[in-house]
Amino acid sequence: MRDPFSWSIPLGRVFGILVRVHILFPLVALGLIMRISFSKPSPPDHTWLDALQLTMLWFFSVFLHELGHCFGARKMNGDATEIMLWPLGGLAQVDIPKNPRAHFITALSGPLVNLALCFLCALTLAFIGSSFQPPWSPFWPPFRIDAEGTMNLVNWAGFLEETTSWFPIFLSRLFFVNWTLFLLNVLLIGFPLDGGRMLQAFLWPRIGYRQSTIMVIFTGFGCMFLVGLFGIIFNEVMVLCLAVYIYVACKNEWQTLEMETSDYESGYDFSQGYTSFERDEPQVPAKPRLSWWERWKKARTLKKIQSIIKQQEDEEIRMDSLLDKLHREGFKSLTEEEHRFMKRFSDRYKNRSQ
Repeated sequence: MRDPFSWSIPLGRVFGILVRVHILFPLVALGLIMRISFSKPSPPDHTWLDALQLTMLWFFSVFLHELGHCFGARKMNGDATEIMLWPLGGLAQVDIPKNPRAHFITALSGPLVNLALCFLCALTLAFIGSSFQPPWSPFWPPFRIDAEGTMNLVNWAGFLEETTSWFPIFLSRLFFVNWTLFLLNVLLIGFPLDGGRMLQAFLWPRIGYRQSTIMVIFTGFGCMFLVGLFGIIFNEVMVLCLAVYIYVACKNEWQTLEMETSDYESGYDFSQGYTSFERDEPQVPAKPRLSWWERWKKARTLKKIQSIIKQQEDEEIRMDSLLDKLHREGFKSLTEEEHRFMKRFSDRYKNRSQ
């Protein structure tokens, strides 16, 4: 049985990309809505509707953010296969060339989508009846102040103005969600956030892949402490969860980097594939017993290698089936995604054969 933490709900495909929702997303969303509804002192009646709308806007904005990463990857001659939406954001599974420009453009594409939505919201707010400003502060309270749904918005003259009109309130909340997403992803410089990935791609050609990755890992640890401190001071559970998420992502990047360095120093060329690991290894003298930490890293390395071998085998099987389809039904029978897969597979084969 699979780990329940990996459970997800498929929603369908968009532009050939499978979209999934993590099982925790609806549970956490429901918990946050109930937390707002039952907070002390009691909020105005129907505040739960505001929380529900904000949750839906968050879901929609995160989806578009991840879709931006997918299109950025395809623009760089890569591909995207899946989007996972979960309480702390989204994860886009992309396959891109290993070069700084491809990584930078792919990371930048997500925040650019949020920035474009902010611009559209601000432009629309500027030209509707009351000409309200968007909420520039990420600490803006996005909830009603009475049971009728009244909110205080700032007009372009700089004065607070009460309104119950749903349209400027909706646009203000949409701007707030996307502006917050943009700031979080760009200003928090650490893995797995886009700011960290863009910094790593920027430093890559200047100080090398390894040093740039190490630098971003340590800036990520610094961000983790700041975010965790903020969560403790203001008693924000989701902010504390974000701090833990940053820590785990940075730690995993560090371990992956150490594994790649160790494999490089051992003399094995990973660009030639992983199939040679299936051969019987010669007997070697017994080594001292490894610590639990070293055994865990070794098991993790082996698991990753086996996963890559399995992925290569699946891709070869799919390539054979597509070649058979091409032979039987012709070139026009292939979908756009199948064309991209065959090109990507062919490019990898050329790289290995050089």
